[in-house]
Amino acid sequence: MGWLIAAAIVLLIVLLLAGRIAVFFDYNGTLALKIKYACFNVVKIPKKKRKKSKRKSKNKAKKTDKKAKSDKSKKKGKKKFDLKSLKFDDKIELLKLALSGFGKPLKKLLKKVEFSHTSIRIVCGGDDAAKAAIKFGAMNIAVGNVLGLLDSFFTLKELDDMYITVDFQSEETLYDVYFETRLSLFAAIAGAFGLLRALTKLTKAYDEKPRTRKRIRRLKGHL
Repeated sequence: MGWLIAAAIVLLIVLLLAGRIAVFFDYNGTLALKIKYACFNVVKIPKKKRKKSKRKSKNKAKKTDKKAKSDKSKKKGKKKFDLKSLKFDDKIELLKLALSGFGKPLKKLLKKVEFSHTSIRIVCGGDDAAKAAIKFGAMNIAVGNVLGLLDSFFTLKELDDMYITVDFQSEETLYDVYFETRLSLFAAIAGAFGLLRALTKLTKAYDEKPRTRKRIRRLKGHL
């Protein structure tokens, strides 16, 4: 009986890890966004508004005021990380720290994110025909660059629809964009461990350098 329970737990864990995190993005004048894991809705925009009683709203207002006061008192005692306060050499060192350590594992993780069912429909408009034509040309270049950038970092599947045109009688530009992204939970966890391992190795490598040891420690203190 015990091995059946253990087998059921292992099977449940495998099924959970095999599940995918899916993002559904739809913009057609208004934004509709939904994030799902397996069959569960994690985030849904727009949300259904619930009616709240006046008593609850008053109590909530009092709680938020108390919370705001306590947050202000906490913020006074803590120092915020200010990137502007760092010297130029420290900023360069911080940039190298991020690029050299997280480049490969981050690229592997991003490549596992799939973009599918992408549909882009744009109707360019303007105050006059010349402006509309210029916007049409600029929009084609911009969309092409964005798609190329997405394809270089992520896995971009073939587009379902791609339509960019110009309407000389319209003063506004209309957008209708839809896409879905998916990433398995197992790939996300593996990628997180890869980033953590890279951070550990990178910290050790920089701590071994006498010239940068003090600088990195100072940066860690700010972080």
